[in-house]
Amino acid sequence: MKRIAVRLFHFAAVAAGAVLGACGKGGPTQPRVATRLEVIAGSGQSASAGTTLPVKIVVLTSDADGPVGNVTVVATTEAQGGGTASPTTAATGANGQLEITWTLGSKQGAQTLTLTSGTLTPASATATAGTGAASLLVPVSDQVQFTVVTQAVTSVPSVRVTDQFGNPVQGTSVTFETLVAGSVLTGAQAVTAATGLATLGSWTIGPDAVSYQVRARIVDGPAAGQATVFEAHGVPATAVAVAGTGETGNVSTAVAIPPAVRAARPDNSPLPGVPVTFSVTGGGGTIQGPSVVTDVDGIARATGWILGAAPGANQVTATVQGVPPVIFTATGVPGVATSIAAVSPTTQTGFFGNFVTTPPIVLVTDAVGNPVAGAPVTFALLQADGQVVVPNQVSDVLGHATVGGWRLGVGASEGMRATLAGAPPVDFTANASTPPPSTFKLEVRYRTNADGCTGQQLNCLPPTVAQQAAFDQAAARWKQIILSGSAPYPVNEAPSSCVPAMNETVDGLVIFVSLVPIDSVGNILGSSGPCIVRDDHGFQPAVGQMELDVADLDAIQAQGQLNDVILHEMGHVLGFGTMWDFDPSEFGVPIIPIGPDNPPNTLLIGRGTANPVFKGASARAAFFAAIAGAGTFTGIPVPVENQFGPGTRDSHWRESILRTELMTGFISPPGTPNPLSAITIASFRDLGYVVNDAVGDPFTFLASLLGAPAPSFQSGGFQLNEQPMTFPIIVIDRQGRTVARVPRVFK
Repeated sequence: MKRIAVRLFHFAAVAAGAVLGACGKGGPTQPRVATRLEVIAGSGQSASAGTTLPVKIVVLTSDADGPVGNVTVVATTEAQGGGTASPTTAATGANGQLEITWTLGSKQGAQTLTLTSGTLTPASATATAGTGAASLLVPVSDQVQFTVVTQAVTSVPSVRVTDQFGNPVQGTSVTFETLVAGSVLTGAQAVTAATGLATLGSWTIGPDAVSYQVRARIVDGPAAGQATVFEAHGVPATAVAVAGTGETGNVSTAVAIPPAVRAARPDNSPLPGVPVTFSVTGGGGTIQGPSVVTDVDGIARATGWILGAAPGANQVTATVQGVPPVIFTATGVPGVATSIAAVSPTTQTGFFGNFVTTPPIVLVTDAVGNPVAGAPVTFALLQADGQVVVPNQVSDVLGHATVGGWRLGVGASEGMRATLAGAPPVDFTANASTPPPSTFKLEVRYRTNADGCTGQQLNCLPPTVAQQAAFDQAAARWKQIILSGSAPYPVNEAPSSCVPAMNETVDGLVIFVSLVPIDSVGNILGSSGPCIVRDDHGFQPAVGQMELDVADLDAIQAQGQLNDVILHEMGHVLGFGTMWDFDPSEFGVPIIPIGPDNPPNTLLIGRGTANPVFKGASARAAFFAAIAGAGTFTGIPVPVENQFGPGTRDSHWRESILRTELMTGFISPPGTPNPLSAITIASFRDLGYVVNDAVGDPFTFLASLLGAPAPSFQSGGFQLNEQPMTFPIIVIDRQGRTVARVPRVFK
């Protein structure tokens, strides 16, 4: 055994020496270097764009003797739509191979994957990308157009169906369907062509001036439900002037006949519902009611056209979508006032010391009866008694001149004369009498938890002696002011957050008072207003609510201002600020005028704007009469609060002008009176009540305060933080039936 081992060792040593000799006389081994880069599998496949090829791309690196491993290879796709490779950089394995996963890009047709490694000649693999599954539906034709009613659209709806990359998809079913009744379609079922397009056969819209709609929708497949909508607005075939062109009128006055346009269908039948816009395009002047919609006769008429101040040509253009503009012309001539005539009644009745219901109005005309604007007219009393307010007036665009106000004195018959230089005067007579005793009934009832006063986690508390006295005093004051209201109405109501259950006849007004803990002192005072109103003229309240915070009432009482606050809040229930802008006509309730051309509850102009005003004629007269000294008010009367948020703005007199008047949104500091003036009382006459404004508290203000800041709370008073009511106002008829529930309007 020992001899054999020696021999084996010797053989191994000899073999090792032979190998070393063969490698260069004993030098180190040289590494192999790849000289070739090639794709050996996976090229030439086909798949949908955006998908991964089923067979991986296989790359081989080699030299003349065979595969060479550990060679770094970089895979690069085309910059635009060439997809992605994974990995993008990696070394070949020991067998010289590298597998790459290729996800095709959005490009249709041939795509190339380029493979590089150092200085080796690059190799490439190719694949063919086909269209993917339908994924998107996009409009190709105009989506909005204007089309003459009963006619075919000029741009027929067309859509393109594509895959997720926007490549057109052939063979997809698309349906076109109407969304608005009246349209007629042909070829509503379509299949996309090679371009991916599907087009509706034809679309003829209906006979009305509405927006017709057609929806294109993919029927089936993964993209089923994908849709787009096309609109065709119905417009008239013709629009022509039917009134108000070629007129002549005095400068700065309204033409006798406002411009009017008639819109018609192709068969010349009238087309209602067409928007028409009138605008001044020459001569200056003003269009009133510029945006109108044609009526059942196809006619749209501007409210008025006031000519410019300079003599000569005037022009108005009516614009109707889809047809040429309609031109109206008029000629303005200098007006020479020659006569005046009464517009308002020349005889009326009133109460001693009260403003007349209808201030005298005259019409100023020229020699042929056309109205004249800017003519000076003077109003004067025919006896020393009474008061004329703003006696010097000028005629307006209608030729009307209106006295600022007429307050009767103590004479049984009083007169006022309107004078225009060079023309016979016009006389007005008012027969005055003593105000009758008030028949107005106002009852205050205090809610308790027993009748359901637990809403909003509020529990009603009984009034204190002082609080009940304040309510009694306020009710007595309002009954002194309001002489009569509307007729008795039966009230049959289920309990609500505003009132408990009621089944009785209400003559006048019932106010339910809820004294509750709302929050801490100085925050929300509460809310007051009507709950149920009558359907006759003025929509006078039958039932209302006053919900007040007991913490605030205690603090207000301690400052000696409780009576003023309760009197103020009760005024809101009667309708002050809460019934100025109330129009239930859209709910089917007819509007019954208080007097000629005097619809009720449309007394607030400019809600939500920088300058809201109360337009009632009686309140305006009292407003002008309250201007101190010889001051002149340059704004629009009567100014309404334009700030301080919901519950204050648009429902009180403007604090920056009327300051201490009771019905601003602020209570003056202790020791400063808050007069309930004739302005406020007269506003209730404008609401349809019979009132006695002679019992108003004395009050004047400085016209120079126009627009001045500094509300009274800055000097010790406070804002009445009133919260608007949110539940609807219920309108009842003479049988006690609910005829409407009208949402409250507030900003």
